[in-house]
Amino acid sequence: MWQHARTVLGAPLSFCVLVSGSFFSMARTAPVPEGAAPVIAQTFNQVSRLQEGTPLLLSTYLTFQGSPFSDPGFSAPELQITGLPTAAIPYRAWRALSDADRLTRSLSAYTILSEFLQLVQDDQRSLNPDKASLLTLLTTAQANIEGILSNLGTIMKRMGIVGPPVTDPLMAASLSISTFQKKVRGYVVCREYMNWIDRSVRDFSFLKDKYPA
Repeated sequence: MWQHARTVLGAPLSFCVLVSGSFFSMARTAPVPEGAAPVIAQTFNQVSRLQEGTPLLLSTYLTFQGSPFSDPGFSAPELQITGLPTAAIPYRAWRALSDADRLTRSLSAYTILSEFLQLVQDDQRSLNPDKASLLTLLTTAQANIEGILSNLGTIMKRMGIVGPPVTDPLMAASLSISTFQKKVRGYVVCREYMNWIDRSVRDFSFLKDKYPA
C-alpha cells in the first residue's frame, strides 16, 4: 500500500513541477503589442549608448562653474529643483510599476528635462559664452532627449497608452535668480539627466525582456 501511495503521490508532484516550470517560462514574457517590441529594443540600445556619455556632461559642467562645483569630489545629492522629477525610486516600487506608469513617467520626465536643458543652455551662454565644449554637450543632450521622446511616443501609441497632459514646468523657473542659483540649477539638471538615462536603461532592459522582438 505504501509503495502504491508513493506512486500515486509522485505523479501529481512531477506534474506540478512541470506545470510550474511552464508557467514560470510563460510569465517571463507577455503578448507583444503590435509593432512596439522593435521600438522598445531600439530605445534600449539608444539609452545604453547614451549612458556612456552622461558622466562627461556632468563633469564638464562642474569644471566650468568654479568653486565649490569644480572642487574635487563635489556632490550634492540633496539639491533638488521644484518641478523636476527625480529618477530615484525604491527597487520594489520600480519593479511594481505597470507598463503605462513606467512609460508615462519617463515621457513626463524627459519632456520636463528638455525644457530645463534649454534653460541651462541659455544660462551658460550668458555665464560661460566661450565654453564651446559645454554648450555643445548641452545641445547634444537636448537633441538626445528629443529622440527618446519620439520613441516613447511611438511605443505608447502602439501599446494604446495615453500620454500625460502637457504642462509648463518653467513657470516658476523663469523668475530672476542669482548667478549661483543658476549654477545650482544647471548642476541638478545635468545630474538628473544622467540619473534618468540610468533608469531608462533599467526600464527598457525590463521591457525588452518582457516584450522580445
